[in-house]
Amino acid sequence: MTELSLSERIALSEAITVARQSVAEEVTDEFFVRHPDWVARYSDRGRRLGIEDAVYHQIYLASAIESGSVEPFKAYAHWTTGILRARNIAPHFVAENLRQIGETLRRMLSAQQAALVNEYVTVAASACGQEPDAEAAATAVPVSALAQACGLYLQAALKGERRAAEGIAMQALKQTPDVVDLYVDLFQSTQYEVGRLWENNRITVAEEHMATAITQYVMARVYQEVEPVAPTAGRMLITGIDGELHQVGSNMVADIFEMRGWDVRFLGSNVPHCGILQAIEEHRPDVVGISATMLFSLPKVIRLVGDIHERFASSPPRIIVGGRAFLTTPALCQELGTNAPVVDLRGALRMI
Repeated sequence: MTELSLSERIALSEAITVARQSVAEEVTDEFFVRHPDWVARYSDRGRRLGIEDAVYHQIYLASAIESGSVEPFKAYAHWTTGILRARNIAPHFVAENLRQIGETLRRMLSAQQAALVNEYVTVAASACGQEPDAEAAATAVPVSALAQACGLYLQAALKGERRAAEGIAMQALKQTPDVVDLYVDLFQSTQYEVGRLWENNRITVAEEHMATAITQYVMARVYQEVEPVAPTAGRMLITGIDGELHQVGSNMVADIFEMRGWDVRFLGSNVPHCGILQAIEEHRPDVVGISATMLFSLPKVIRLVGDIHERFASSPPRIIVGGRAFLTTPALCQELGTNAPVVDLRGALRMI
């Protein structure tokens, strides 16, 4: 694999970002010329969606390059193929589109940059159509003491039955010695399954959002039922970065650590860069947790971690990063000077 420094990878990521719209339009027009039957099948709407997809491919490509690992882009290609297959678009079309993007970008880049792009695109295109791997299987709903409650809760959430979901969770809380088990084996497992159902085109975006909103509501109700603990363990700030809309996972971490005696400031998701730095200045936490679910969030995490190190050099907080965006980029954490990434709630508790 072609070796580039972090600053060189950032420059390449920015070059792809600048060109991505024009590249997306070019490759989509060429794709429709190659496949004229698509014009009849999808018309102008197909071209618009094709451009959107090509833009997303480049966003993930740029983010993976900046992270220094090809694995996230490979995982993205595999995930995207599964989603589009469920919508009757064959995997070889995705692979073809990725190669088109690579060919078009290489004409705009230096030889070294073009070589790295080619390596990333080749790996990702080869992942299209592969069978689900062990990592995907690891996110399936686990078999546990809460398995029956999990199934009932999932049904209630997908039907929009908020009170039923709340009742199931409250009953499970009474029977669960450790509230961490409830958060992981009920809430987290349900969210994984909701995501899988959406990826396989078995539920709509609206149903996915509704189920997630219900889980957030029920988590808030469970939080109210747990006996407060004096905040003597230390101060913690947990946040999602600007543009990151997923917050259920980081919300779980904030809840559980507060229940374990931490003074937690949970900022939520989609928090502006300057707002996070200001909150750190005001709260002076011992630990800062940064959550990122989507690969395209990693460049902003890189910049935020760098600014935290610089601004609070005299009394630096411990920085913990977590979320699915870090699953395939362990080397990035070492490069940034943070701990290995947290991938689930139990992992966060073991780390701290």
